[in-house]
Amino acid sequence: MRAYFDHCRSTYVDKDVLDAMTPWWTEKYWAPASFTYTGTTAAEAIEKSQMAYAKLFGGKPDEVHFAQSHSLANNIAVQGAINGKSLETPHIITSAIEHGSTMDMVKQLEKSGKVKVTYIPVDKNGFVDLDVLRKSVTNDTVLVTMGAVNYMVGTIQPVEQISKIIKEANPDTLIHYDVTWGLGRLPNLSFAPLADLLTASIERIHGPKGITALWVKKGVPIKGPIYGSQAYSRIVPGTPDVPSIVGAAKALELMQDNLPSKIENMRRLRDRLINETMNLVPETLLNGPEGDLRSPSNVCLTFKYVEGESVEMYLDMEDITVDTGSACANPFLEANHVILAMYGDYERAHGAIRMTLTWTTTDEEVDKFLDVIPGIVSKLRKISPLAPKVYKE
Repeated sequence: MRAYFDHCRSTYVDKDVLDAMTPWWTEKYWAPASFTYTGTTAAEAIEKSQMAYAKLFGGKPDEVHFAQSHSLANNIAVQGAINGKSLETPHIITSAIEHGSTMDMVKQLEKSGKVKVTYIPVDKNGFVDLDVLRKSVTNDTVLVTMGAVNYMVGTIQPVEQISKIIKEANPDTLIHYDVTWGLGRLPNLSFAPLADLLTASIERIHGPKGITALWVKKGVPIKGPIYGSQAYSRIVPGTPDVPSIVGAAKALELMQDNLPSKIENMRRLRDRLINETMNLVPETLLNGPEGDLRSPSNVCLTFKYVEGESVEMYLDMEDITVDTGSACANPFLEANHVILAMYGDYERAHGAIRMTLTWTTTDEEVDKFLDVIPGIVSKLRKISPLAPKVYKE
């Protein structure tokens, strides 16, 4: 049995989700259209999913759209907000610890001279500096974009405070939250009163890969970066992926079933992993906040004096999947920017591993990790040029 601790990246598709989707590939393979039974049936299936996500966010069904990927949804939200404004050089604010689907796009826009960007620093728990945020919002600030829950260290941002600060400084500034890593992890995602745009990737809640919910408050001037047939959405053009949209609704339904119990079980296993690992392995550092300030599914640890990718590979040989913040595991040889922004410590970033749970994670998987991690770290410290002599005996 493989113990899989990388649910931040992807989750398996629930069998009930797959069963709900299958007829829309094989029998009801229709696209939405007017005046026909087939087209109306497809449109109604999309509307059902829109209603489900509108209820989750606290918005209206016709404000919900579905993009074909997480990156595309964030691109539409951010670039669409910019395109909808007439300023010569719009100002964007984001944090220093954003996911690549937002951060890479913002940096590219900045590099091309299309926007001015302020990167809000974070403290050692990954919380954005609210004083810097307050001072950074100007009359030219068209958008503030950030993750509600950080993907790497699980920090749950104080979105109510953040939104209040932004709207008090400039009521016209649009607010975008990526709530992907809050799905199934936070008990309440009714963020519509606090934001203008929301994105949430469904593949992190045992739904189909790619499909992402994009909520756009009515009246927000969004001009999407892509063009095509507006079969069901003026913001996400093209033929909609009806099977995936149906699957998104089913995944959300299953996620919400007994959600408090699911959150509590993840929190219990998270705390087991953190506390027992730190007891078993000396000089283990926790990256990010403790307790309720942290996502119940996130564990991010640094084992001092060893490289994260070495730990990752040894664990993989034991049929255990984790992720790492090490530069050697990054295709561009860059240490994880989240941990660098929080601690300014390359060694800490290089030694980091991240484990993310889901509601089907078991004690047996946790036991499997705890059984092998002390020996793996001990073996690596014996050959590490950085480790003190005490670990080489």
